[in-house]
Amino acid sequence: MSGRIYVGSPPELTPRAGLRSRIGGSGVLIFLAFLALSELLLAVRPGLAQNPIGAGRRFALLIANSRYPDAQGSLPTIVKDGRLLAEELRRGDFDVDLRENLRREDVQATLDTFYAKLNAGAAAFVYFGGYGIQVERQSYLLPVNAQIWSETEVRRDGISLDAILSELNRRGVRVKIAVVDAARQNPFERRFRASSAGLAPVDAPEGSLILFSAPPGKVVREDDGDVSLFVSELGKELRAPNLTAEEAFTHTRIGVSRASKAERVPWISSSLIEEFRFAVAPANAPAVIVPDRTSKGEPPPVARRPPSEPAAPPLPAPSTKPPPTAVPQTAAALPVPSPPAPPQSQAPMQESRQAAGQSLRDCETCPELVILRAGTFEMGAGAQPFDRPVHRVTIPRPFAIARREATINEWRSCVEAGACKYRPKVVDEQAGTQPITNVSWFDAQEYVAWLSALTRRTYRLPSEAEWEYAARGGTSTAFSWGPQVGDSKANCRECSRTGGHELSSVASFAPNGFGLFDMAGNAAEWVEDCWNDSYRGAPQDGTAWLTGTCSQRVLRGGSFDSSASYVKPSARFRYDADVRYYANGFRVVRGLP
Repeated sequence: MSGRIYVGSPPELTPRAGLRSRIGGSGVLIFLAFLALSELLLAVRPGLAQNPIGAGRRFALLIANSRYPDAQGSLPTIVKDGRLLAEELRRGDFDVDLRENLRREDVQATLDTFYAKLNAGAAAFVYFGGYGIQVERQSYLLPVNAQIWSETEVRRDGISLDAILSELNRRGVRVKIAVVDAARQNPFERRFRASSAGLAPVDAPEGSLILFSAPPGKVVREDDGDVSLFVSELGKELRAPNLTAEEAFTHTRIGVSRASKAERVPWISSSLIEEFRFAVAPANAPAVIVPDRTSKGEPPPVARRPPSEPAAPPLPAPSTKPPPTAVPQTAAALPVPSPPAPPQSQAPMQESRQAAGQSLRDCETCPELVILRAGTFEMGAGAQPFDRPVHRVTIPRPFAIARREATINEWRSCVEAGACKYRPKVVDEQAGTQPITNVSWFDAQEYVAWLSALTRRTYRLPSEAEWEYAARGGTSTAFSWGPQVGDSKANCRECSRTGGHELSSVASFAPNGFGLFDMAGNAAEWVEDCWNDSYRGAPQDGTAWLTGTCSQRVLRGGSFDSSASYVKPSARFRYDADVRYYANGFRVVRGLP
């Protein structure tokens, strides 16, 4: 019976000549050919039948070594770094094994257990935080009980990073990813070297991606916070929408470099030959930042806020040059000691008489708003799990929505009034006409609360239904301008054959049918709603859906760094409400009398 595959109930165990009488002359040839093919497949790929469980699955081993008795001290952030990464990887459907403060014998036993899980087709992620030393152009990761006084003892007590990657490759692991935070000054190396040599370049086997906290030969100083800057930036990127692993690591390098003013620049080595994403989405669904655990009966994930960012230099005065729009932008915003009375031109009686499409502005530095009429539309697309089912929504009353995404200049007014805490880093005056990004959902709430107090009007974020109604611009096509993404209709990675992948000034592209700019691409936009993984049970009256996973909020419209599928009016994704991300911004809505 060895090597046989049967469909339905197996035939009796009789010689094949006996089978002929029961199957029939022509049928037996097909059956015997099937058996031969099965035997051939099992001979070539024995693991296919013996151990299929690991194929295509994701496994992560994280070793966080902070207490080295022979080093007379501890590494303050390493354990929390490991726990943060473990949490993020579990959200990405990794089978995570987190170990802390391992001795030499425990490290090897843990690695052997990890290797035993793997087979061809698996993805493996390895993290090591602690001390490391290079010897003869190989990096060795040190267990907590290392006793080192020479290079010989480094090779004896340390674990070779190259050997780990080679073993993963030998076992046929398809995607091999390593994160190494071990390039730091340590007391062991000072015993036999005049200065630290950092870690060595790695000769990565095909299909590997390695992120080091420092370039070869360099070391980094210890962080003072609970979580290191390196892991804080990496953690944000692991949950980012629509990023490949290489893009996530590149963004981590950029984020660390910017936050440290180029004092720290992580190093990447890659030989990947396929795209791999940490964020896991159901089949045929757009990539999302964090897989929804609520359907599995697990509690909503708790977002981790990155450590406080270093103080930014004062913002430059906003540009007096108007952006390329039909309506000029306002010049510098000044702190407002007390909310002024609403301008007479915007009195409630007059607002109620204004027609759809007309604009209004409540103060000199307030966003320009466009009045949209009440209406009914089909929300969703039905092509992906997250935008199903398509359902009819009625917006019962007119509302006013910002013509453009909130800009850095507009945000600056809130900062100077003391109501908004986040201070963006602006490199030149022209950047002030770009959308404010790297703001959390809670940051956006500070801004709309300030606007409401300033104008004595009710400002808020749009509901998800209001946003999609506005983004469609009165159309029902895949994009507000037609069925195809076309060329130079919006700011996204696939939206132009020549454009760069960076933020542009607001209103750099043509508006949609309602006169609204950048409802597709440029900055992803926060809306009011909690995250739900489908529209089942969603409000049908245009109001925000305030139940579900409320630690995560919905983002709409995609960004300059998104693919074309994310800038469709129906596309939706999510992010932790208290975490800032470099592509996330917002626009505001105001209720009408």
